Amino acid sequence: MNETTKDTYIWQVSELNHAARVLLERHFGSITVSGEIAAFTRARSGHWYFTLKDIEGQVSCAMFRNRNLYCQFEPKIGDLVHLQAKVSIYPGRGDYQLIGEALTPAGEGQLQIAFQQLKQRLESEGLFAPERKRPIPEHCRRVALITSADGAAVHDFISVAGKRMPNLIIDILPVPVQGPDAAAASCQAVKLCNQAALHDAIVLTRGGGSMEDLWSYNDETLARHIANSAIPIISAIGHETDFTIADFVADLRTPTPSAAAETVTQDQSHLLQHTNQLSRRLHHSALQNITKRRLITQQLAAKFHNPQTKLQDISQQLDKLNIRIEQAQQQRITDSYQFIERLYSRLQQQSPDKRIPVLHERLDNLLQRASQQLVLKQRLSNDKLANLAGSLHQLSPLQTLTRGYSITQNQQGKVITSTEQVNSGDQLSVKLQDGDVAVVAE
Repeated sequence: MNETTKDTYIWQVSELNHAARVLLERHFGSITVSGEIAAFTRARSGHWYFTLKDIEGQVSCAMFRNRNLYCQFEPKIGDLVHLQAKVSIYPGRGDYQLIGEALTPAGEGQLQIAFQQLKQRLESEGLFAPERKRPIPEHCRRVALITSADGAAVHDFISVAGKRMPNLIIDILPVPVQGPDAAAASCQAVKLCNQAALHDAIVLTRGGGSMEDLWSYNDETLARHIANSAIPIISAIGHETDFTIADFVADLRTPTPSAAAETVTQDQSHLLQHTNQLSRRLHHSALQNITKRRLITQQLAAKFHNPQTKLQDISQQLDKLNIRIEQAQQQRITDSYQFIERLYSRLQQQSPDKRIPVLHERLDNLLQRASQQLVLKQRLSNDKLANLAGSLHQLSPLQTLTRGYSITQNQQGKVITSTEQVNSGDQLSVKLQDGDVAVVAE
């Protein structure tokens, strides 16, 4: 569209809103906005509608049910939050808004609130109950270690386990231990272990850090994966004073990675002499197995990531198309039904069987009204004529003459009303009741 066309082109409102929406979404993409929740509404559909504000402004936000289900805390008015969202426009009203994708508390104080809310909810569901926790096998031959591949926790675990039980097979499933992808990666690792069904226990571990560093282990989805795991899970996250949701849900919580290694191993020093000959071979085999499993895990992780995103996009497109099709079909049915009703109503109105009696009745009414109006108008005209005649008679100059008055006129017929209009010798005419008299002015 050139500049001349832009100046002369007439936009439809919906067309303008759609163009502005596309422009905003393409320009901004996905952004993160910080602000305070000023208004908050939960719709029956499960969608959230709220307002984010700061000192100088505010913006309307919407977070649909398929996104807010993954929110790990209960937002309320006054909370300071970070909203990951897309900038868009609601075309129905032309309102600028943010479409939320993820909502997190801003600041450690808010994180603590979110932690307590999630802890209370999961505890009320029975996920922390001692009776649902599975015992750790006394003789573990193979364990899965879900942690960072280059962190201190993996080295501490392998070191302690290697000294106590060199023949223990340790499969390391490397995952990020903090950041936005950490919880999802740990969930996927737990899922893979349960699918393989090769391990006697799973150890979920990482080193110490701040509450924000450990926040991925407070993820609700990860907590439910731990609770639903068929393989017992040991948590060894952070320092001894650190507690996460994963610690409460796990079948056993140990204060350190070393303590976790001691839990899944037995002190077999009395067998050391017999196992020394096999130690090197087992160690070499374990390293090869670890490397192989790491490669397999990385390949699987790469395969699981992209298709899932693609499937989500396709699913969202299908949902939108289904909604549009349903709406179009419903609208078409409604329009057709209304059109048929209008045609039927018009047909009924045009039916001769109904129109002829109606027209006859209208004609009779009109004739009756016309006759009544004619009689009434004639009576009113006669009354008005009589009134006008009486008034005219009262105002007639001739009526005045009967009372002894006269009218004096000059030869031009002009009425004389003052002596100044008359000169001596002028011929005048005096009109009386019964005739005129000629006089001469002196």
